[in-house]
Amino acid sequence: MCLKHLLRFFFGGILIGILLILNGCTKMESLKSKLIPSKPEESYIQATRKSELVFDETTRIVLIAVHLNAYDEKNYPHENGEVFFVDVYQSEQNSLGFLENGYRLTLSNGESPIKITRLQSKDLQGLMKQNAMRWGEYYLVKFAPQNKRIQDGLTLVLSHPKFGENFLKFGFKGLSKEDLKGK
Repeated sequence: MCLKHLLRFFFGGILIGILLILNGCTKMESLKSKLIPSKPEESYIQATRKSELVFDETTRIVLIAVHLNAYDEKNYPHENGEVFFVDVYQSEQNSLGFLENGYRLTLSNGESPIKITRLQSKDLQGLMKQNAMRWGEYYLVKFAPQNKRIQDGLTLVLSHPKFGENFLKFGFKGLSKEDLKGK
């Protein structure tokens, strides 16, 4: 009888140990999911750039831009234009948007946006909402479709007549001679 109780205790201990190990593994998976971005999150991060203009030792503007075509080409195909989600913080807050305060966004080839849509925080969804600065201004900025050479080395230029300019470089793919044929 003692041996029977001892075996029950032994196997019960093994069962409890296995359950604890399995419970620990699920907690590790949960922790891992918080520490390592999912594929959409990773894509969003890879498509994001940050720029700022500093003048008289003061950061005048911080601009975070996500190249939506690179993040989600299915919903933002290059053929329809180059689209950016732009999140802006201005140090001198007023009721005017950053574009009305003298800032300008262009592509490095000098092209201006064909459409700029100001968004409210309630309009943001998904990763845009999760990653947006809560005190920022939000815009969708659309440029005309660009050829393959420009797409692979796309540069957004943030400028101001008094505060200078800065560049947000998207896409670092080198083009081979094969890629350039017929371009």
